[in-house]
Amino acid sequence: MDAQDILQDLEKTEKKIEKRKDKIINWLKQPHNLTLTMIVVLGLIIRFYYFLMTQNQPLWWDGAEYMSMARALAFGLEYEFLPVRPILLSLIMAGFLRIAYNEFLPRFFMLIISMFSIVGMYLFAKEVFNKKVALIASFLMSIFYLNIFYTFRILVEIPSLTFYTFSAYFFYKYFKYNSKKSLYLGAALTAVGTLFKLPTATILFSLLIYLLITQKLKFILKKEMWIAALIFILILTPYIIWGYQEFGGFVISQAGGWNSPAEGEYFSNGYDNFKSYIFMFPTLLSWPLLIFFILGLLSMYKLILGFDVLIKGKNKALNKDLFLFLLFIIPIIVVSLSVAFNEDRYIINSIPIVFSLAGVFILKTYDTIKKYRKFIAILFLIILLGSITYLQLKSADVLIKSRKDSYLQVKQAGLWLKENSQKEDVIVTKSWPHIQFYSERQAIRLPNTEEEFEILKSSDPNIRFLMISIFEPHQEWAYAYPQKQNLTAIQGYFADAQRTQPTLIIYRL
Repeated sequence: MDAQDILQDLEKTEKKIEKRKDKIINWLKQPHNLTLTMIVVLGLIIRFYYFLMTQNQPLWWDGAEYMSMARALAFGLEYEFLPVRPILLSLIMAGFLRIAYNEFLPRFFMLIISMFSIVGMYLFAKEVFNKKVALIASFLMSIFYLNIFYTFRILVEIPSLTFYTFSAYFFYKYFKYNSKKSLYLGAALTAVGTLFKLPTATILFSLLIYLLITQKLKFILKKEMWIAALIFILILTPYIIWGYQEFGGFVISQAGGWNSPAEGEYFSNGYDNFKSYIFMFPTLLSWPLLIFFILGLLSMYKLILGFDVLIKGKNKALNKDLFLFLLFIIPIIVVSLSVAFNEDRYIINSIPIVFSLAGVFILKTYDTIKKYRKFIAILFLIILLGSITYLQLKSADVLIKSRKDSYLQVKQAGLWLKENSQKEDVIVTKSWPHIQFYSERQAIRLPNTEEEFEILKSSDPNIRFLMISIFEPHQEWAYAYPQKQNLTAIQGYFADAQRTQPTLIIYRL
């Protein structure tokens, strides 16, 4: 290749770059696109600020389990896998640990997934309503405190939220345009989301109920439905096969029974959980946002008054409300019935519908005021969104900072053990996921009885350390055991500067 050919190639490359620049500039010249870009940038700035603050914060229990699983997968080490923990997050984290053995890449991955939840929120609300509602909904997602908080925990809630939102977007496109490609994409994304967190699949319950109401059993005869089901099953098949090898049974049913209510208490426990979740919404949303969401729910009154019309298929406009309502309520019902306790993160997949419905009525209020005074309408929007932003970011800031150092002493203990033990040493502790990850030593759980502990000690000569702490509940015998056996405390952590209130002590056996 001579110099003239090189120059020609350079000119062609420059022209391509210029064309791309022009496309980007023209795209940004459109007000909606520019606003969306600003929302995404805002979400990124908020998340990057807290990312820098929390990148070295200790892992919580679930996060420690996922990371210990990742470490075992990456380096072929021993760790007790549990069916309640889906495998995909740990597989991805294992790849990151192979690149660099620290938490930077795993935590950055969570940040990127969180950013996609904002984009998914925009696409979904735009398809169901319009661009203006989508901008409001995506803005709310960008500043939602629960999204921000869990972005900085290596947990499965944010990946599940993101895949749930994109799945809802593609399923709605299928119903709206009869787009088979969208149906297949929705099925594939639901399957991937399920590999992060099993309750992501609750969207399929919503889909099934929707189809039964709107199409009766006719959908069973549609070829694309069977193809979509096959796509979903094929993606899950490697995980199911692995589950049979690892746990000797159907991993999904085993996971479902892990935190389930006691036999005979499903409905009573479910009812109590459901009430708790409903009463969480004032805290989750803050009152200004809650009011507009309630207005959005009330606008669906025709679903009840016109249910017979919906069943007969005489009013297609009700189909959209039905789809939205099911996407909102089914995740709450399923988790209420299937888990013995409740946590705010368990209903996070209902939030995209909340923001969409709230966005509709925020926009309606703005348009109504605008008919009389445009300035007042703009002022209303600024004050409303400003107050919501303040309340959400304040909640995020308080929550992140107050929990930033939780489990810090467990992390410090794990790192101390890494520096002050041999590779073959084994640690007995109630915080085994944390200690196994941070110490890079085998950690096994402390038995429930002293007799079981004595049997465990005698069975493995490499058991060298016992860790007792306040971070996990211990049986009474465990607190008395070190003094009874005259064990030597070799490292301690305390709640006070005078070192009179121990929170964690490591003993040499």
